Amino acid sequence: MLPRVWYVGALGLFLLAAISTRAANVRGEFLESYCADCHDAETKKGGLNLDALAWQLEQPANFDAWAKVYRRVARGEMPPKKKTQPKPEEAKTFIAGLGGDLRTFDAARQAARGRTVLRRLNRVEYEQTVQDLLGIKTPLAVMLPADTPSQGFDTVAEGLRLSMLQMEKYLEAADAALDAAINLAPQLVAKQARWNAKEDKDIRKNLDTPAGQLSNPKEPKSGHHVLLLELPDAVVYFDRGYPSAKVDTGAHPAGLFKVRISAYGYQSGGKAIPMRVYRDNYREKQLLGWYDMTPDQPRVVEITAQLSANEHLRIEPSNTGVDEKGQTVYNLGPKDFKAPGLALMWVEMEGPITAEWPPASLHRVFGDTPVTKIDGQKIRDKKVAYELMPEDPKAAARQALESFADRAFRRPLEPGEADPFVQLTTDGLDAGSKFIEAMRVGLRAILTAPQFLLFEEHPGKLDDYALASRLSYFLWSTLPDEELLGLAANHTLAQPAVLHAQVERMLNDARSQAFVRDFTGQWLDLRNIDATSPDKRLYPEADELLIHSMVEETETFFADILKENLPVTDFVQSDFAMLNSRLALHYGVPGVEGETIRKVTLPPDSVRGGILTQASVLKVTANGTTTSPVRRGAWVMKKLLGDPPPPPPAGVAAIEPDTRGATTIREQLAKHRTAETCAACHSHIDPPGFALECFDVIGGFRERYRQQDKGEVVTLHNSGDHRLYAHLGLPVQTDGELADGRAFAGIQDFKKLLLTNPGQIAEALAGNLVTYATGAGIGFADRFTVEEIAASTQKEGGGLRTMIHQIVQSPLFLNK
Repeated sequence: MLPRVWYVGALGLFLLAAISTRAANVRGEFLESYCADCHDAETKKGGLNLDALAWQLEQPANFDAWAKVYRRVARGEMPPKKKTQPKPEEAKTFIAGLGGDLRTFDAARQAARGRTVLRRLNRVEYEQTVQDLLGIKTPLAVMLPADTPSQGFDTVAEGLRLSMLQMEKYLEAADAALDAAINLAPQLVAKQARWNAKEDKDIRKNLDTPAGQLSNPKEPKSGHHVLLLELPDAVVYFDRGYPSAKVDTGAHPAGLFKVRISAYGYQSGGKAIPMRVYRDNYREKQLLGWYDMTPDQPRVVEITAQLSANEHLRIEPSNTGVDEKGQTVYNLGPKDFKAPGLALMWVEMEGPITAEWPPASLHRVFGDTPVTKIDGQKIRDKKVAYELMPEDPKAAARQALESFADRAFRRPLEPGEADPFVQLTTDGLDAGSKFIEAMRVGLRAILTAPQFLLFEEHPGKLDDYALASRLSYFLWSTLPDEELLGLAANHTLAQPAVLHAQVERMLNDARSQAFVRDFTGQWLDLRNIDATSPDKRLYPEADELLIHSMVEETETFFADILKENLPVTDFVQSDFAMLNSRLALHYGVPGVEGETIRKVTLPPDSVRGGILTQASVLKVTANGTTTSPVRRGAWVMKKLLGDPPPPPPAGVAAIEPDTRGATTIREQLAKHRTAETCAACHSHIDPPGFALECFDVIGGFRERYRQQDKGEVVTLHNSGDHRLYAHLGLPVQTDGELADGRAFAGIQDFKKLLLTNPGQIAEALAGNLVTYATGAGIGFADRFTVEEIAASTQKEGGGLRTMIHQIVQSPLFLNK
């Protein structure tokens, strides 16, 4: 019997031959009548030469060219309005015929090989999978080469290639993971340490040494410079940088620690003082979090943090160090200084915290192999307090490796599938290796095996185990849990009711935060939040707390829409925002206190609401110095509308904004759009960017552009630091009109126009979710299913959660 793929392929060729003859005449007549004048061998407008465009759909470039023709005609963009227009029935016949032919061909091609080609775990999925498989927390993604996004996501197979370098790094990562998992050291005893600011020797040195006042710290004179103020219960830090509080709690191993910090705002006029807490190893520091410390009344902050061995904490204040006259502690000294400061009292640290010992990772690796504590008198290496010495090492190795491989491969093993890994271990045992060392060879081989690194999906409907993996990596970015695998074993997972229940369970699980983080990080480019640094001369209020809060705002906004099943149109406009005190100050929203992000109802006339006006999106669509309507407009078209603009024609130079402030970007674009080759695309690209020009590079609302060193000087009120100022230049213009002629006066009007076509918003989001979930871009035949998903979602209220259910139940998700 010939394989099924042969039948499908033959059927596709048969259908292609049949439709080609039937459709050729209709296509030819329509194109000759309405398109040939601009797209023949002589004119070739837009790079399209219909005279040379054959019907050879098996060639990807040819298929894409015909698909582009279909899209331009179907959207009414072609023929141009000034040209002779086809009758409605002519256009309808042409669109239906060409679309049907392309869809039939693409569907036959997909049936033969599947939508998704062979793909591997990306490095985020690899790290999470290995950590969950072994029960460890060791960072692994940083050890692997960066993945290449395709179709906007690093889950898409086309960007996930395997190379020799990749395999070398997988081996290194496997070794690091096994080192962390096979921990036979003595049990770590949690210790408590307390640091008191008034008793720290370095702080006492600063406080007790007689001071020689300095009028200018850049021109040091003789004498000691006192920068701290001692209170009966605390030490006050005024300067936000030096000296910061280095919390020395002594030497400690790596692990999970509980930290408690007591501090309060000093001379802050009733306002909270932000306190930043870092983990610091002297080479670099990483922000663990920031906290609004209440004025005059001590607040105790509790943190749970993963620290490396001997890593210490560093504490720094924000919005301190300058009085109402602009004087600093360097000018006056701390005793006469009447400005806000952070009164730091004490820090307590407990850890490392261990749930059980020996660690659960040993059981996950070695299964039921007994772990025995070594008699204290027999311990030769103080780093080793336990041993694994099974009575029958080879039998124990087989049992442990088969169990481990079964979980690692995310499906039951085929008969004899574990034999090569077992053989590697038994060879080591025969050569005299100890049990653990021999086992490491087999385990390492499993963690670098194709069955572990690659998704096993075959053309046609996914089997239950492949479906369990696809679902788990979609919503958790890690391997399926026991419940999913149990349903797969019973062959019930694919049942609609069961699948619906599992999606609900998984979305309600804390592990779904991985989906929120990884999807929004790529869909909205949040991973690029640090790709540019705001110019400190233009945007001095762009502090670390604001940048940190930006991403958190967008992730929690997405998570709230998902949890509450709110309409996907809320991504365009919502009556709420997710804010903390720093974001609220930046946005000019009163009444929000504290560092915790929470849901805040917006005033009816607010320019905020939705993702377009969130600081994170506005920052990643700017370059740190200036904004570009082209860049932001293209982002909106691609990310929110699902209509990415084509690349600019060859030889057309990019517009460089005038940072001197003499000419606005809009004035430059007006000249740019006079060129016929640019006008057509820019009529679509520019309007969203124009509407967003009322927001600067860090998402602050503006009515005038900022410029360097000249212009009206204004004090900034959106950071908590009253000494910051900026120079204002030319006014911002935010009005415009869409390509179809509808006008808007600003961002609020523009969002209203977007909401007149909610189906486009839903289709674009559904397409992005399908791409992320299945590891394949949206092909021509897929578009019709995506449209059905969006339409069904809209009929059921338009909720994001509803859309995810629709996707999971669709043939795009259930088939390769």
